[in-house]
Parts: sequence; C-alpha cells; structure tokens
Amino acid sequence: MEDSWHQLSPKTGFVVRLADRLTEQSWQTLSQLYQPVIGPLAAGAFSGLFWLPQRDHLHRHAVLLATLGVDLAHFYEARIRLEATGLLTTTVTQASDLTTFTYTLHAPLLPAAFFNDDLLSVQLLDAVGEDFYRELVAQNTPAPATDAGQDITKTFLDVFQVVGGELKQLPAAVTASRQHLPVSSTAPQLGTPATDFDWQLLGQILEHSYVDANALQAHRQLFLTEHATYGIDEPTMARFIGEATNLATNQFDAEQFKRLIAQQFGQQHRGQTVKTAAPASAAAPAAGTTNRAEQALIQVATATPPVNFLQAIKKQTGGFITDGEQRIVRDLVGRQLFPTSVLNLMIYHVLVDEDRPTLNKNLLDTIANDWSKAGIQTPAQAIAKIRDRQKAAQQPKTRRAGGRRNGGTPTVRETLPDWAKKPTTANPTPTGKPAQYTAQQKQELAERIARFKQRREGKEES
Repeated sequence: MEDSWHQLSPKTGFVVRLADRLTEQSWQTLSQLYQPVIGPLAAGAFSGLFWLPQRDHLHRHAVLLATLGVDLAHFYEARIRLEATGLLTTTVTQASDLTTFTYTLHAPLLPAAFFNDDLLSVQLLDAVGEDFYRELVAQNTPAPATDAGQDITKTFLDVFQVVGGELKQLPAAVTASRQHLPVSSTAPQLGTPATDFDWQLLGQILEHSYVDANALQAHRQLFLTEHATYGIDEPTMARFIGEATNLATNQFDAEQFKRLIAQQFGQQHRGQTVKTAAPASAAAPAAGTTNRAEQALIQVATATPPVNFLQAIKKQTGGFITDGEQRIVRDLVGRQLFPTSVLNLMIYHVLVDEDRPTLNKNLLDTIANDWSKAGIQTPAQAIAKIRDRQKAAQQPKTRRAGGRRNGGTPTVRETLPDWAKKPTTANPTPTGKPAQYTAQQKQELAERIARFKQRREGKEES
C-alpha cells in the first residue's frame, strides 16, 4: 500500500464524495460501534467531511484542519483509521504539479453485518470488553416478536398484477439500467494480509478431536484474523477451536472463540520465551553493515509476531503488556506501512535503546511518520535510521560565538535600570562601611513603625 503522507500538506486540495446515503441508523452505528474502534477523532473526521459546506467543491486541507482543531499528523492518523474500517476510500490525482485528494465516504455497516465481520467485531470486543460488547449486541439486535398471531400479510402478487411475458422477457429499460448499477456493495473490503498459516496442519490436528473440520470452512477469515493479530500458531488455534465448540451439539461458537482469545491472551504468552538480541555496543559499525548482535536481532524480529516480540521484551525486563500497548501494536500492524521486522525493531528501539518502561503512542507515531517519510522498509534501513537518531541525540548542543543561537538570532542582554541597581552610599565611612542613621532619621523610622502597628491592631480588632 503506497503511503500518501508525503503528498499531504495544509495547502493540498481535496473534494468529498458520497458513495451511500447515510441514515439515522448509520450515525447511531458510527457512534456506538465504530467509534470505540477508530477513536473519537476519526469519527469526528468522518462527520467533518460529511458536513463540510459544499463538500463536492475543491477545498484546502487547512480548512478541514481548522474545523477539526487538529494538526496534519493527527488528521492523517484519523484518515487511515477510516480507510482501514471501510468508511473511507482515498484516491489521489496529480496534474500540472497540482495534487488533489478525493475522499469517498461509505455508510457504516448495519449492526448485524458489523457483528458478523470478524475484524470489526474482534476490535470492538478488545476495545470495550466482554460485558459491554454483549450489551451492544443486545441493543442493536431486533428482539423477536413475542406474540404468536396469525400472519395475514399479503404478498406482492396478491396485490399487483404482473404480465407473465414481462417477467420472462424483461423490458429493455430494466436490463439497460441494471448494467450501470454496481455489481456489489460500494463499501471497500476489509482484508488481512497473506499469511503463512498452515491449514493442512490445523486440519490434521482437528482430525484427532471431536471437532468437525469441514464445518469450520466458513470461519477461515476469523482464524486468519486472530493469527495475524495475536500470532497464534496452529496447535494453539486448534485448542481454542476445541474450547469454543459445544460437546453436545458439535457447534462452533465464533463469539465464544473471540472471547476466549481476548481473555487468555496474557496467560497464553507468559510461558513462551523469545530470545532477543542484546543492545549493540556503543561503537556502532559503519553505515550499511550490521554486527552480530544486530544480525541476531534482525533474525528474531523477522520471525516473531509483534505482540510476541513485545511480550518477550517485557518478560526479560520484568514488566507486562498493558491494554494500551496491545492497541498501539495492533494499530501499527493495521496501518500496513512497514513489514513485521521493521515494526519489531521500532518497538525494540523504544523499549530497549531508549529504556522506556512502556510504549508511548505519540512517540511511536512520530517515529513511524519519520520512517515512513524516509521510506524505511527493511531491517537494515531501520537499524541505520536508529543509528542516525542515536548520533543526533548524543551530539552536544553547541552555541555559536558572538552570542548568536536559534538560527542566528542575536541574544538580547538586558540591563537593569538605575533605580533597580544596588544602591551605593554617597558618604562612606573611612572604614568603607555605610554611614549610620542620624537621630532624626531614627525618630522618623520609629514613628512609622508605631503607626504601622496601630493600623495592624485596628484591623485585627475589627
């Protein structure tokens, strides 16, 4: 996926298109189901694009940034979240050095379609927890009719008369108009990248259990999603499938499967050990080369899913993965800007090189934007970028001679006025000490002190 961050600026133009009509149900679904997944800023960006005056006209991004009250980096983060969840399609055209973005808004899925989507439902479950997830399902699922009355609803043919010949040979106006209609939904498909998941091995493991492997074909996308998100291997996947299958009915419960993984994820990885390479020595090798420690780190980073890699570092340092860190890693994977090895090196750099106890979203966003602009796509490029960052941090900040700094701006030296300077005695004594007070000055000072005490005592009595 090509990153368009380098083409984006406040002066860049954009237009907004609508792929679907948005109803009251659409806005309710956006607020209740999508917003916990994409965040309030992305939901606000969707609303801002929809309600933008004359949205089909060319606008500059500066107008949208002012409306949302955010900077360009935060808008880009919100935009890619809308794209990842199928709410936005972005296209870019360039003609005569003029770059224009077209933002096409798609209506949110109906609640039933949302809950049946593996990617969206799993993300929502992780964001709100099991109890609130059940409440959302119950609230957005129509309750079945309780009365068992007789159904007397008329059918179409009971009310309307249709000539049989017109149904056998459709009129030309009907067939011609259908050719211009979209074949499927205009909403973009949510997908997962290709994985090396061994379906044959999973099938062989399930053959020795009571689970019907053939009945699981409809859930292949769900298994791929869990594998890509948590790095679950085939034997562990088979164990979760068995625990989510009813022994009496032999029916697989997809919702129970998602809940089990979300609940047991932390325990699942506590027993696993992933060796991470030690930090490189202070004397870094020349650019373009890697030492043995870095080569070992690259090998582990390439072969380990990001969450497992994070868990291994946490285990070695005696820490644990927080819920916020899980969301941060999941967001980095969902952006699809870097391969797994590069993401792991980014995590390693923050936790080990910079010795931070937890992952910080703002810091990782800054590093990700920097690496994206630099086109970092390989572990060797990532290590070279880390070296540059470390060298820049180690360089002492020098000041130019002549009192100039901050881009050549001269340093202003302020001088105290005469009245603020330390007073000097006009008539020093021969010993260099100031002259003593006269008798009249002492009497005046005593009178002022007495008046001050009288005023103070009068205030206390009142």
